[in-house]
Amino acid sequence: MKETKTTSAELTDRFVVIRDKPLILLLRNIGAAVEEGKEAKIPLIEAAYFAEKGKLPFTKDEILALASKSDPLANDKYVVIEHLRSRGYITRVSLDTDEFLRLHRKGFRPGEDRTYYLVKVVSEAWVPKPGELDEALDFAGKLRKELVVAMVRNSKPRFIKLGRANFE
Repeated sequence: MKETKTTSAELTDRFVVIRDKPLILLLRNIGAAVEEGKEAKIPLIEAAYFAEKGKLPFTKDEILALASKSDPLANDKYVVIEHLRSRGYITRVSLDTDEFLRLHRKGFRPGEDRTYYLVKVVSEAWVPKPGELDEALDFAGKLRKELVVAMVRNSKPRFIKLGRANFE
């Protein structure tokens, strides 16, 4: 479903699709977007961050409003991405599922180094269902990543690193 279109970028229900080669190169250099042929796609949550920085021809609010239709945690995910990116971490929506964000080590771009953490953004009132943490830890373990849960309180993210302990 197409929502908004400009000459260099198109806003869809899941991505911003970019066709402007200089803009694609700029986004690649700052660790964003996935190139597919002559265009690049950037998930809405990431796109909101780059729109706020003036890199995309849309507004942050416009993109977050669209993202919030399908993801109730869109605003919280934006806060987490903004917090981490402003501190020098490349943070991207996971390729495997929209549920997790991938966090790269500081100073490394995707492709230069592997993802170190999977970040699961949850609501402030989150109470994990039985097995939910186990499933998230299993998913992170299959990808050989560490799991971090992030929740936003008063527009500030809090992070909890989770892991398993073995006492055999």
